[in-house]
Amino acid sequence: MRQTVLYIIIYIAVMLPLIASGQKGDGMHRYNTHELTIGETNFVDTIPIVFAGNQVYIPVYINGERHLFNLDTGSSQGVAYIGTNTGYSAPLGNINSRDANGLTDTIPIVEYPELRLGTPSGLSLRGYKASLLPRHGHHFIYDGIIGFDLFNKGLQAKIDVKRKRLILTDRKNYFNDEPGFEIKYKLQRWTPYMSIRTFLTHDEPTLFDTGATNFFVMNKAHFDIERKKDPRVPALVEETTYGQNVLGSYGAEKRGLIFFLKFPSLPWGNFTFTNVHSFTTQGDSKFGASILSYGTFVINPKRKRIKFWSYTGGNNLEVNNHVDDVSYMEQDAKTVVASIRHTSEYYKDGFREGDVVVSVDNKPIGTLDEFNAIKFEKGKSYKFILLDTRGFNKEITVNIPKND
Repeated sequence: MRQTVLYIIIYIAVMLPLIASGQKGDGMHRYNTHELTIGETNFVDTIPIVFAGNQVYIPVYINGERHLFNLDTGSSQGVAYIGTNTGYSAPLGNINSRDANGLTDTIPIVEYPELRLGTPSGLSLRGYKASLLPRHGHHFIYDGIIGFDLFNKGLQAKIDVKRKRLILTDRKNYFNDEPGFEIKYKLQRWTPYMSIRTFLTHDEPTLFDTGATNFFVMNKAHFDIERKKDPRVPALVEETTYGQNVLGSYGAEKRGLIFFLKFPSLPWGNFTFTNVHSFTTQGDSKFGASILSYGTFVINPKRKRIKFWSYTGGNNLEVNNHVDDVSYMEQDAKTVVASIRHTSEYYKDGFREGDVVVSVDNKPIGTLDEFNAIKFEKGKSYKFILLDTRGFNKEITVNIPKND
């Protein structure tokens, strides 16, 4: 059962656009990329990566021990998880951090020891700062996050998940001859935002966010404005429902109307993605890491450009992606149905927003981590016991489609 909408996104934008506020002496840490030191000059380094669950992971060696770090371009800087043996320092101060839902909190900043990327003798990063956050169980695959500050330092990169490699270089013109279609970006809160023509007359500010898992999501407030202005926009709506689609570090987005959308075309510069399924969110519009499955990306921070080249070549590509029918969140240490599509088999079988997952195949379920630990297999059936909002239990057999 796929739940990419919700639980891998939990830190999608924790991700930490910095808000430099307050005065000197207020205990707030003011991070800048000059504090990060690259251990080489005039280099080209090819780093092996792991691409799993629509996320990019970089092997990182700390004191000779291997860890996996998530590469998250939607995060302005790194993240360290409390309790991991990555050797991070005592807190250096605090920053104001904003999560996926626009909620803010003050959190501590720490510094990693020297990081080696890819191999024990790979590219060295020294002085790398990170926000210190609790580690959720479903993040067991990785021990930290590397954010967009790696590129803001001046490094160019090519991400190629098909060949499982990340190429980093400080050479100014190294990727100039790479084929592809470029989009210019602007830094907002130290992360890359592009202008995407989602409708005929609307340019949408869109974050390039490899920490998110979906292909594309759109800010609901902006969509509401456009659907009232342009009579052609409502034709993009496949379905509407109410719910809460995204959890952030500091709480869930407010319950509201969710639009499930289908864009006949979505541009990336002069390239066109066709038949893109999407949904609205109360956070920023963004391209997520699913887009990496379709081609290579070159990040050029000197020119503030991101270049895409399809694995199949040409100037257009059909996506026809899947958007999850049901998403879950945690409330009071219980797993709750956060949103559900009314046209889905789950809804027809009896799933409703607000239902609490009591058990799966007679295994009691409490937290979202416990639910996510279940490895649902395609083509198999599972018995759910759900507690509805009236306080009654219901038993539902869920058949996981082979193509889900």
